[in-house]
Amino acid sequence: MTLAAEQTLDLLLRGASLGLLSLLVLRLLQPPRNANQLLCLSLLVCIAGYLLTSAVFDADMPILIRLPLITLATLVPVLFWLFGQKLFNDDMRWHWTHALPVVMLAAVPLLFKSKLLDPAARQWLDVLQHLFGGLLIAHVLWLIWRHQDADLLLPRRRLRLWLGPGIGLYILSILAVELSFPWGGVPAWLDTLNMLGIFLFTLWFSLRLDTLLDLLASSPASRNRVSPEPVAINSSNTLTISEADEESDQPALLRLQQAMHKERLWRRESLSVADLARHIGLAEYRLRRLINGALGQRNFNSYLNQFRIAAACEQLADPDKRRLPILSIALNVGFASIGPFNRAFKAQLDLTPSEFRREKLGES
Repeated sequence: MTLAAEQTLDLLLRGASLGLLSLLVLRLLQPPRNANQLLCLSLLVCIAGYLLTSAVFDADMPILIRLPLITLATLVPVLFWLFGQKLFNDDMRWHWTHALPVVMLAAVPLLFKSKLLDPAARQWLDVLQHLFGGLLIAHVLWLIWRHQDADLLLPRRRLRLWLGPGIGLYILSILAVELSFPWGGVPAWLDTLNMLGIFLFTLWFSLRLDTLLDLLASSPASRNRVSPEPVAINSSNTLTISEADEESDQPALLRLQQAMHKERLWRRESLSVADLARHIGLAEYRLRRLINGALGQRNFNSYLNQFRIAAACEQLADPDKRRLPILSIALNVGFASIGPFNRAFKAQLDLTPSEFRREKLGES
């Protein structure tokens, strides 16, 4: 393929990608808007900025247009980091610290255009920027692997297998190429291949937008915190269970209730979906579908933690166990250490175990 043909194909792919991105942006701007739509919108706008700043006409842009676009392109790794956390981690809650990487990377283009840095310092800043972006992508890949076994949503489990690692590794490869060619000179065929990858991603994103927004939405469990009142684990009111979608699920649901309410399997440390499936004689995929469809749970660990936190509340509110260390209570209810117990307790009750105990038993 001649250079002219490669450049023509490059421009066609950029134009097609920008057209799809424009349609997606218009779709996401339609009311009612929420934080998940704005997150997707931000990621897509940053990708559009990358497409424009890496084009052949980039050098001819006025600086007042070029600098904001470069800033958007620089933010692609951090927006993918936020998108990946929100998509693959049900425990993710927005916090002001999530803005720190955004501010740090957004400042890089401004420093490059300023006269504060000499050429050597700019070169080191470029390396640090790419390494930091790579660390953010690596963190997303780790989250995808870490929570894979506990994920109960079939569409999201499929995404974990190919989309998350695929896009993450793709962004890492782009960062590596940019580090290898810091002052330009990337082969034309490599640029064209890059544009093809971005076009395929935007095409897929446009076809699966509704599914992605559904997966990004908060789970019912995260919107309704557990009551801080102690709950009797063997009570029929411990969890609200909706009817199974099929009558064939009822026997399996009864076996699951028996295992969790009567046998208290949730006390087992590191209990997995596979362990529970073997215990009740059910295929693993059917158990995942049952807990998600009939009980409305998105994450297996969150499902177990409802039982564990309820049992911990009973012990923390018991005057006879006033002097029992919180670590002992955490171990008694199935947690391997105090850290995960404190985080799960805080997430469900919006109180720490110590605060809950003081509230129930007083300061004495």
